[in-house]
Parts: sequence; C-alpha cells; structure tokens
Amino acid sequence: MAEFEPLRTGQLVIRRHAPWRRRLIGWGGLLLAVLVLYGVYEWGRFDAGHNQLAVALQRSELQARVESLEQANEELRGRIAAVDTTRDVDRQSYADVERSLGELQAQVLRQSEELTFYRGIVAPTDGIGGLRIQRLEILPGGIERHFRLRLVLVQSMRQDAVVSGTVGIDVEGVLNQSPTRIALPEMGGAGANEGRLPFSFKYFQNVEQDIELPEGFEPLAVTVEVRSARQAAVRQSFPWQVDTTG
Repeated sequence: MAEFEPLRTGQLVIRRHAPWRRRLIGWGGLLLAVLVLYGVYEWGRFDAGHNQLAVALQRSELQARVESLEQANEELRGRIAAVDTTRDVDRQSYADVERSLGELQAQVLRQSEELTFYRGIVAPTDGIGGLRIQRLEILPGGIERHFRLRLVLVQSMRQDAVVSGTVGIDVEGVLNQSPTRIALPEMGGAGANEGRLPFSFKYFQNVEQDIELPEGFEPLAVTVEVRSARQAAVRQSFPWQVDTTG
C-alpha cells in the first residue's frame, strides 16, 4: 500500500497511521533473528566435529553386536542341552562329553560377559549415561611382586561426545602389621602424569598399568578414582584378586 501524505486543513494536520505494518516488521525482524541464531548454532556444531551420521552408524554397529551375541548364546545353550542329553545316553564317551560341556559353558560365560559389556554402553541398566568403571582385572606380571592392572572405562551411547581426564590408582593393604595405602608413583607407575593416568575416549577405553609392590606388603584392595572436567568424579574400590586364567 502506498504511503499516505499528511493532509493539511488550515492549521490542523491529519496523519493516517498503519499499525499493522509496524507489527509485521517487528515479527519479521524477530523471525530473522531466530534464523540467524539457529544458523550460528548449527555451524558451531558442525565446526566442533559433531557428526550425527557417524554416531548413528556406531550405535547401529554396537546394537548389531549385542543382537549377534544374544543369538550366539541361545545357540550355545541349545548345544549344551544336546550334550547334556548325550551324556545321559552314552556313558562310554562320558569324559569327552564332560570336556565339551565345560568348553561350551566357558564360552557362554565369556560371551555373556561381553554381552553385558556392550549392553552397558548401548543401554545401561541403571539408566545412568555418564562415565563409569566397567571392571578392573589384576594380572600377574611374570616376576614376583609385579602385576598388571587392566581397567575398562565406559560411558553410555547417550553421551556422543569424547570424554577425557585422568585415573588415579591406590593399593590398600598391610605393611609391617600396619594398614598402608600405596599410590601409583610409589609402585613404579611409569607413564603416569603426576601420579595419574590420562584417558580420552567416546564409548570405552582400556587403561593398563604395570606396578611393583614393595617387599612385605600384603595387598587387600585397589581403589580407582576417575576424574573428568565434564562429568562427576567416579571412585570405586575392588578386592585384590589376581586373575591367573588371563
């Protein structure tokens, strides 16, 4: 609509206003501001390396792994049932059947542990999607008083950003009949940054460290503390149990 020129009648000035035009301009400016802010937000996500397609592919691969393990476990349970039946029918091959049964049961146990591990990443049972300590293994080091600590850190797929931080490890026990706590630097923790081990991962990471315990020290537990700038610190204690099967 064309602009209206003011009409003058004597000394009286009459102006015709169009309030709908001001409202239209205001709403248009607001919409433009929202579009600009959204564009800046999307550019920031892209510039930071956010890749929804990559995250979706990784989630799909882990979910497929979970389904494959579930199917494999069902097949193994069926084979165990068949072997158990054969054992009752054919007593002459009892030893072979027992050995096969033991191997199958061990395989089911390993796959069940792996299945639990991947389920903890895809969909944690407690509903918490933050950083956590999945497990700690203590392995013999081949030399007396030498051991290797193998720590598995995970975070749920609900968190699609890389998490980084440090891990602190203490061993509690008894030395000269007194309760004693030994920190990582005192156990020869080579590679530790100021007594802590660095980590950086998206879904899970293995952290391994060789240690040497002092003469006469009797270990009882291992305390692990995980710190990250983006998530709450996690602290957990594990009993000292050396895994001689690994």
